[in-house]
Amino acid sequence: MPAPHWHAYAWTGREQPRPRDARDPSKPVPPSLITDWLSKPRSLLAATFAMPDDGGHAYAWLETQLKQHPRGPRDWPPRVDLDGAQDRLTRRTDVVWGYWSATGPFVARVLITCPRPGIPCPQPFPWTEENTA
Repeated sequence: MPAPHWHAYAWTGREQPRPRDARDPSKPVPPSLITDWLSKPRSLLAATFAMPDDGGHAYAWLETQLKQHPRGPRDWPPRVDLDGAQDRLTRRTDVVWGYWSATGPFVARVLITCPRPGIPCPQPFPWTEENTA
């Protein structure tokens, strides 16, 4: 079994996906279930990060994504998302963000823990800094 790690997934769209597309593993849209991200097309896979996040690479990716796609002005401040993400990364769990950005699109950014029982790892191993963000 591979060493524990996170897969980072990114999707941005003008509307939330239809439920049937979200359930279809071949469709490059956010899934209905968190674990189904690992079965979605590789085009949604943005990076892979080692656990624990001692170097802060996974956190930095999330921070960059939030800066590139900020929440709307009536939403909570970025610190709320980032503090929650830091807590989840420390506990080595999933980080799941889905929100309408200030510029209009729906933004889905997630870090999914891997390996998971019965679900193949989408990133070939061994993975190195060359195929991570």
